[in-house]
Amino acid sequence: MKRTLLWVILLLGVTFTPWAEESSSWTLYESLDWSGRLDYLKGPKAPTDGAFLLRALEATDAARIEADRDPDSPVKKEIALRLIGQLATQPVEGALPLLSRIPRQYKDPFLRGESWVALAKLGSKTLAAELALNLMALNESGTRSRNEEIQAAYAVQAFGLLKAPEGFRAVAGAAVAWYSPASRVKESARKVLPTLVPDFEKAILPLLSDDPDLTFRDGLFQVIADGSDKGFGARAAASVLSTLVGDRPEAKADRDTVARLTLEALGVALAAPSPPASLVTPLATLLGRPEPEEIHIQSVRVLAKVDDPAAVTVLSDALGRLNSRQKSGTNTNQDFHLVRELISALGQTGKASARPVLEEVRLSDYPPGFAREAQAAADRLPR
Repeated sequence: MKRTLLWVILLLGVTFTPWAEESSSWTLYESLDWSGRLDYLKGPKAPTDGAFLLRALEATDAARIEADRDPDSPVKKEIALRLIGQLATQPVEGALPLLSRIPRQYKDPFLRGESWVALAKLGSKTLAAELALNLMALNESGTRSRNEEIQAAYAVQAFGLLKAPEGFRAVAGAAVAWYSPASRVKESARKVLPTLVPDFEKAILPLLSDDPDLTFRDGLFQVIADGSDKGFGARAAASVLSTLVGDRPEAKADRDTVARLTLEALGVALAAPSPPASLVTPLATLLGRPEPEEIHIQSVRVLAKVDDPAAVTVLSDALGRLNSRQKSGTNTNQDFHLVRELISALGQTGKASARPVLEEVRLSDYPPGFAREAQAAADRLPR
């Protein structure tokens, strides 16, 4: 009987020892002031159990981490940051709601940012949509403070962990927003962006053509244009120009952006070994209306490199219009410059379909030099 009672006592002792230890740890922790709690959490015997960490964070939150004229606020914040970081490494029931509430409840950039990263590490299913809204607001901030840069850096880091497509537009915005080089927000955003979607090009080209923010489209195109993939750059140029040629902004600053971006897109397209056929339609629009001479000339040079029958048709139609005007004597010196570019471009196409309009030049009352250039271009073409 005595032996049986002894085993029961030992068994109960073993069974309740962990609970007793946890209860003892919490009792000790709760008895300490805030500085003592921080020292305890930093000490070698600090509890690592998730339930304890969550309870400690709840207690810190209940005491208001941020409070006006509270001398303990800095210590509470340090405790909270330590606990958030530890909770990020282990899933604990009840942690996600608390971690989700902290960024909504507090303004401190580190509290908000560490909570976002912790939620991302724990695989929160609801973080992406709210975080995207936060990052978009930071991208468009008029305040442009250091605290906002800190939050943006954390948000980009969290999206890098989440791999969430919902953040693609917000991270793309961060890649071209106002953030300083020292913050490295733009640099991080450009690295994270391709990891958020299975097909980066498929996701980004619609932003270049359809996003209503012209400044954003301009900045995003610059990022792509600075890359080493000339083919991708040309396809991006085609997306930009597909709608840009139809933009007629009222504000002069926006009109200047459209003109500059048009030229930049043409330059990027021209640098590609084989510009895509999707450029033909917007370039035909540019050639068919009054534009600065440089835009017309660049459009012609790009079309000369597009290996598509439609490009030859656009070039032939443009030269045909100028041939007709020459017969009536209405071409200007600027028109003569474009005629020479068109003759050269048609000769470069290597297409027999370019021959008829070149042969028409000698019948259109141009000075003799034009007829010789057109004949030389035609002689390079197959019959």
